[in-house]
Amino acid sequence: MIRKIILPTDGSEHAAKAIDLAADLAEKYQAEIVVLHVLLHHQSAFDLLALAKSLDPDDSVIGKLEDLEKASVEASASAYEGVISLPVPDEVVEAIGDLICENAKTRIASRGDIAVRAYAVSGTPADRILMAEKHEDADMIIMGSRGLSRLADMFMGSVSHKVSHLSECTCVTVK
Repeated sequence: MIRKIILPTDGSEHAAKAIDLAADLAEKYQAEIVVLHVLLHHQSAFDLLALAKSLDPDDSVIGKLEDLEKASVEASASAYEGVISLPVPDEVVEAIGDLICENAKTRIASRGDIAVRAYAVSGTPADRILMAEKHEDADMIIMGSRGLSRLADMFMGSVSHKVSHLSECTCVTVK
């Protein structure tokens, strides 16, 4: 029996497919979905700008990211070391996290009358997902097999691989 599904999401294409599967299962089994977004503090302004444009944020978020992107390009042009990525302010990362959560809730709601909660947290994605599994006493985790991670993350191991290896409940990864 499936009563509660943890649904980690980062706004990626694979995460969107995971949302659809989770909604289908939740509707069938009358399960609750807990949407979990781990804030994207490690992402560059370039990556966050592309993601934010797909989420339809208010103009201030786009403006701050565009300013940061421009400053990064200018700093990189004056450096001999290569590309310089300036940190994205916490309030911008949090605003994008809120949009990702709201998008997921809206997508789930469009599938039927499904109980859903969503929250965004800081931390290491795999660790926070596993903590949510225990805290929520989840029966299942459904997540995208690939997220918005950078190439370097592939060498350290994917979040979905770590979660499926360490999870105590059923873990489904979606391509």
